[in-house]
Amino acid sequence: MKTYIKEIKQMINKSLAKSTLLSIGIRISIIVTIMAFLSYHHIVNILEEQTLDKLEKYITERADKESIIFKLAQDNHNTFKQAYLELWSKRKTANANPRFDQLFNKQNDGTLRLTTSAFTGFERSHTSSSDYKGESRWISGFIGRGAPVANKEFRNRVLLSYDLVDQFAQGWSNRFANTYVSLPEGVNIVYWENLNWAAGASSDLDIPEEEWVYIANKKNNPQRKSVWTGLYYDQTADEWMVSCETPIDDEKGEHLINVGHDILLNNLFQRVFDDRLEGTHNFIIRKDGRLIAHPSYVELIQKAHGLLNISELKDTKIVSQYQNISESIDKYGNKPQIINDSASDVFIAIAPIEGPEWYFVTVYPKTLLASPAQLTAQFIFFLGFISLIVELVMLYLVLLKKVLHPMERFEKASKLISEAQYNLSPVLSDVNLRKDEMGRLSAAMLSMAEQIHKNTLTMEETIKLRTKELELAKYLAEQQARTDSLTELANRRSFFEIGSLALQQTEEGGGTLSVVMLDVDKFKNINDTYGHAVGDEVLKRIATALQQSLRPTDLCARLGGEEFAILLHNTDLHGAKKVAEKIRVLFTTIVIEADGEKIQFTASFGVSQLTSKGEQLDDLLKLADERLYKAKNSGRNCIVSQ
Repeated sequence: MKTYIKEIKQMINKSLAKSTLLSIGIRISIIVTIMAFLSYHHIVNILEEQTLDKLEKYITERADKESIIFKLAQDNHNTFKQAYLELWSKRKTANANPRFDQLFNKQNDGTLRLTTSAFTGFERSHTSSSDYKGESRWISGFIGRGAPVANKEFRNRVLLSYDLVDQFAQGWSNRFANTYVSLPEGVNIVYWENLNWAAGASSDLDIPEEEWVYIANKKNNPQRKSVWTGLYYDQTADEWMVSCETPIDDEKGEHLINVGHDILLNNLFQRVFDDRLEGTHNFIIRKDGRLIAHPSYVELIQKAHGLLNISELKDTKIVSQYQNISESIDKYGNKPQIINDSASDVFIAIAPIEGPEWYFVTVYPKTLLASPAQLTAQFIFFLGFISLIVELVMLYLVLLKKVLHPMERFEKASKLISEAQYNLSPVLSDVNLRKDEMGRLSAAMLSMAEQIHKNTLTMEETIKLRTKELELAKYLAEQQARTDSLTELANRRSFFEIGSLALQQTEEGGGTLSVVMLDVDKFKNINDTYGHAVGDEVLKRIATALQQSLRPTDLCARLGGEEFAILLHNTDLHGAKKVAEKIRVLFTTIVIEADGEKIQFTASFGVSQLTSKGEQLDDLLKLADERLYKAKNSGRNCIVSQ
């Protein structure tokens, strides 16, 4: 039925519908779709050019903005360094003991700490009101155990460091959280507003082993330039930060001090994460893959104490982005650039941050370009769709009579055929009068229905005939499966099936059941002497004699060769023996002529009876068989029942 409907639709598609619906509806749909598609890609291309320009300006400005703080830190350090070296030649031999002992107090834990008044504040010495130098405060100092505090040169370095921190740090505090000086011997002089760093420092603090100190030593910084730490946690300040450290050496190359600034994590993260283009995200990395700041990995960075490398992440997307960044830097150099990352479907804008050798990265998803383009394309497509609907409605009114009405009739006719009703004339009468394709289709459907009707009648007759043939074949097959082909008695399979059922019925309903087994005496001699044809005749005559001697309720079967079994219903052992005797005597009267000779034969019998519940047919046959062979051994042509 589905094939017929499909053929109808195909015929319609080749005529009226093709010249109307397809020629108008599909044409408009294709035009609208193409216009929307071209508009979308045109707008995407324009937006992409504009976005790349904007992104390049943004990344350059952001990198410059971030670089300012790092440049400023280095400028401050250069100022500090110049001042320190100018004063050091004059101060290194001065008598520092009275002032040093006044400023630093020996602690019970073996360390020295700057006097509390240096942090809480005191007025700097002056001679008159016009010479007033303001108040010194917020400075704390820590000298670790083992420092050479008795050394004159060491004391002068510490005091000069303190004086210059007091001179410069307050003026720099509007851009930096702190200013500090560390000495290789385990000293740190810190200006930090409202934070007494030295007071919170542990007596076990090993300052030379801190990253913000050892990155400036000669081993790690042989160029003796300003260097930046990675992100780290300062336990004393309880803050996450990065630090700029500048070593200061004397004219002989001796390492005197390090001057440092810290940039606190919160300030850095706030600038990087919050100051961004809508829909994008920013992060900072080092060229070696160390992740400085990333909005998705703040906790991991902190957990790794600022030593998190991108290669340690399971995020394949950011790993791939880093690989692209690294390859682009190697190829195009250390300058602002934009990478088209097709794998992640993003633009990656990168620019170097001067100072710490970091890179500011902005990830711009391409979907941000697609959204406005999609809106425009959708609007164009919507207008085209409305136009298409209007035109199709008008077309529908024209086709209603020409196509849709005949289609409805064809559908009803097809339904009648599916219901085995083949008189379609009442349904297709008006359509059949038309001279166009619909009329020809109607005539074809009427002819098809008539032919289907004829074929159906023929098929039903064929099915009936075939069914009868199959039933007969089934009957013959079942008979062959249960009947011995030579004697036409039941075969071994049939005997066991019927016998097992009879045994079950006897046990459930009461009564007796006996089995007689017989075997033709010296049957092999008959076959060898007269041939198998005579032997087969003997078996047939035995089968006839058995059928004549038994009741209709009894079962006789050929178990194989010259061996037969008889199942006697409601017959005890004595009655079974009488039946066996009757058959034995009958066998002696049978005469078969072969080659002019008269042949006679005898048989031996074994008899058994069902005596208790639970016995199986195999048990009765086994017992009867044993008694049969006793009869053979007793001279043949006799019956054994015990």
